[in-house]
Amino acid sequence: MTPIDRDELKPVFEDLNDAFTATNIDYYLIGAMARDTWYAKGDLRFRATKDVDFAVFVGSKAEYEAVRNYLQEQKNYRQSTTNAFVIISPEGLAVDLLPFGAIEIDESVSVEGMGLVNIKVNGFLEVYNGGVEDMEVLEGHHFKVATLPAIVLLKFIAFDDRPEKRLKDARDIANIITNYFELQSDLIFENHHDLYKEDMPERQPTEIAAIVIGREIRKMLNDNPALHNRIIKIIEEQVHKFEESIFIKNMSHETGESLEEMKHLLLAVIFGLQGE
Repeated sequence: MTPIDRDELKPVFEDLNDAFTATNIDYYLIGAMARDTWYAKGDLRFRATKDVDFAVFVGSKAEYEAVRNYLQEQKNYRQSTTNAFVIISPEGLAVDLLPFGAIEIDESVSVEGMGLVNIKVNGFLEVYNGGVEDMEVLEGHHFKVATLPAIVLLKFIAFDDRPEKRLKDARDIANIITNYFELQSDLIFENHHDLYKEDMPERQPTEIAAIVIGREIRKMLNDNPALHNRIIKIIEEQVHKFEESIFIKNMSHETGESLEEMKHLLLAVIFGLQGE
């Protein structure tokens, strides 16, 4: 992906803020830009991206169209010809506006448009309710941003929905687990100090990170046991495949660690998901 100066995104974020404010619609940042916002707090860098993805909380298709219409009529955005959920800024940047809420039917959303017109939004509401934080994405621009565990949750789901198209998700998850302890050490020490009790087995930082990510996902899914069980099954399937798992192989490729170590980290996520 071609690198982009984050300053180039300022007009886009200003436009989006205006659109969401004018239509009184709530939203949060997901995907690569959300991850990069967390990484920037720790001066970490990852693969460069132009992806700007927002989950948009709407009660009807009319509300969703109101956001898109505002951007087109007031800010000179245009519709994508290949994806009905993408809108193109005057500068040529693609912005994904992914609706969820009362607009969903069987955890998916369909809209009118060209190209891709149906998406699955499993987990979006759970992240909205328990997996976002207000952060400064660019100087002077604050948005709700999906937490790192929330990003991991959505990536597990996205991979399971389209495994043939989402192989990079395993690498992203592995990278988040690898860096999570450094990025969220305060949260880990304050809210998960039981992992450091004298009678607990000694664990490496990455294992602790994987457990905490599992626990944080479990909290998000507290009111959705079906999705909680689905996430466990997704991970258990990859653990069962082990050396045959493309997911684990991609995790290993990302980190440079063995397949056995990646399996161990996935089991640690399950441990956190299941709780004591």
